[in-house]
Amino acid sequence: MSRQEPVQREYAVRKFESSDLPAFLDLHSEAFDPNYGPEWFAWKYEDNPYVDHVPIFVAERDGDLVGARPFFALDVAVGGERALALQPGDTMVHPDHRRQGLFTRMTEAAIETYSDGKPAFFFNFPNHRSGPGYLKLGWQSVGEETTYYRIQNTNAFGLDESPAWKSVTGAAGLALGGYNRLSDLRTRSPDGVTVRRYESVPVETMADLAASESSSGIHVWRDERFYDWRFDTPAWDYATYVAERDGEPVAGMVVGTAVESGLRTTKVTDVVPTPDGEATDAQDALLHRLVRDYAESDVLAAPSALSRSALGRAGFRSDDRPPLGSVANPTTHVVRSLTGDWTHNGVDITDASNWRLTFSEQDTS
Repeated sequence: MSRQEPVQREYAVRKFESSDLPAFLDLHSEAFDPNYGPEWFAWKYEDNPYVDHVPIFVAERDGDLVGARPFFALDVAVGGERALALQPGDTMVHPDHRRQGLFTRMTEAAIETYSDGKPAFFFNFPNHRSGPGYLKLGWQSVGEETTYYRIQNTNAFGLDESPAWKSVTGAAGLALGGYNRLSDLRTRSPDGVTVRRYESVPVETMADLAASESSSGIHVWRDERFYDWRFDTPAWDYATYVAERDGEPVAGMVVGTAVESGLRTTKVTDVVPTPDGEATDAQDALLHRLVRDYAESDVLAAPSALSRSALGRAGFRSDDRPPLGSVANPTTHVVRSLTGDWTHNGVDITDASNWRLTFSEQDTS
């Protein structure tokens, strides 16, 4: 018997119960952000339309909740068919109880619970610290997911002190301002395309645009239920832009803004139809309006689903190339089969080329 076993038996790992909510929020406040309360929890877990339970596993000791392993539920399209997938997130262990194997035990409890194939698989985007732990527990790496940034305040993003950034831009702030102004001159709203802004999400319009998508690949299932729920989170403020040609919607973009640690970030959270990599005049029109309307944000972020050329014209730089590649933390995409089969509906879930991701698929946007 190892010396670790008696310590581990003092902890109980079980499913979340409604009476755990105050302790869960206290632990979350200490580990992440004190501004996330019952309304956020209800949206993300209790009122999630894709599961009939709260998909959270907790660890307790002597009646105290000391760890939690939540899962964010989404319906995804896999080769044109709907499937439930769970995304691990908000994982936390109290500082006094770390290094006791609780991350592993809570995750193993989830794997065992969901081993019946419902959900179809787990997928998530761990940081460089937690990534190796997932691989040890049976996850496989899909690859690194590129994010594009338009940096509008180098002080807020910490780039003024980065030698890598300075080596490329020289006087960081001056060079960045010039780069952004040049991009503003290059990007414009194309003739024949108009952009309408909504202060919320026009559910029916976005769902109709999503219905025109190709059935190939893996991405969130975009229907009216998705749009009605996904962007109701109190953690972000959302607006929607719809590009129209001859009065008919041809593309849409949901944009979310939040302030954390004094940094005002605006994300292109969702795009429909999901682009296939080719730039379109609708993309240019949407990005032109985005840059104009959010000039006061410190950082604009966009997913790799958008065209690299369209993003470049709008002043966005990718985090997989210098100078951002030298200072940004890569986003790693991993998946785990719950049945031992790494294909679903004939689609290989470990093949990066099969995924068409926006920030809608990530639980933090």
